Amino acid sequence: MEAVAVLLYISSFRLLTGARAHSNETSLYNNSSSELQLPHAGTEHLVQIFPSKQVYTVKVLPFVDQNNRLNKRVFLVSGKNQKREPTKNEFVYGSDDRIAVERYKLGQYPYFNVVKLSSGCTGTLLTPTFVLTAAHCVHDGRQFHENMEMLKILIPHKMGYRLHYAREIIVPYKWQKTEGVPDTSRVAFDYAIIKLAISVFGRHEFSPLRDIKSSIYSEKLCFFAFPNNENMMWKSECNGWDSFPWFNQNVLLNKCDSARGNSGATILAQDNRHDNTYKIIGVLSSVIPEEHFTSFSLVTADKISDICTMIHPEGREYSVCPHLQAMLTAPRLYKG
Repeated sequence: MEAVAVLLYISSFRLLTGARAHSNETSLYNNSSSELQLPHAGTEHLVQIFPSKQVYTVKVLPFVDQNNRLNKRVFLVSGKNQKREPTKNEFVYGSDDRIAVERYKLGQYPYFNVVKLSSGCTGTLLTPTFVLTAAHCVHDGRQFHENMEMLKILIPHKMGYRLHYAREIIVPYKWQKTEGVPDTSRVAFDYAIIKLAISVFGRHEFSPLRDIKSSIYSEKLCFFAFPNNENMMWKSECNGWDSFPWFNQNVLLNKCDSARGNSGATILAQDNRHDNTYKIIGVLSSVIPEEHFTSFSLVTADKISDICTMIHPEGREYSVCPHLQAMLTAPRLYKG
């Protein structure tokens, strides 16, 4: 049976003005071929993905002249003071168990896939072209943050970072604020995909996506992130029954030590057979200081299917997506 179209164009709006970009609704597909049409830069689009039927808002960003920018390197701050007293912007439960990642490790997996966003968040490279982060790092629930075309993505490179820019940003429509829907319900949809304007060169190892299992209580979990405005990467571990007071299919509450700037970091399940293999099971959404909880938006089977559709075919090429997902026959959101 031939694969049905997995993307359905719903509407298109011109940024800032709110005016319709086209007088009539049109398909993202060219009627004479199966290829997707590339929408104009500076527009937003609603796109539905099957079989989950989830709707996503896609922002296509203007091209940023990256001449002499991509090669710019940002060096790490000194790593001498790797243990210090937590500040008011850090949330530590009991003793501070976070570990500073040494600079020489930045060229190794999994550290070289952890990226820093100029919006004050952390993200993770899923493939050389796509970054997974939290939706609130790029969208406030009503609209995308201003000047997203100037969003800087700092990607580890040797002893420092390489500067990249975004081409597209995709967030779930259910992340947007709706009357009568509490913010706590939106946590389940606090994730976003950023497509880089230029892919990262020479990167081949990435962590696969995996939906949560009941064995989570016996697994080694952690995340890598950047606290506040620091360029020093930290590792935070969250293990044991006491660390997980509650979770369901979509949201996990735990007591991982964290800090402002950690939003968007992916929580990783360490493979018990191979200590150097990590699987992505969710995205750090927020911290509830008065309750001593850190909340994560978990990646469910439907979310994985949607994300893998967005990052196709790279998700399959780099073994990020499950091999048996039927949607892997689907095209990318846009081809350009």
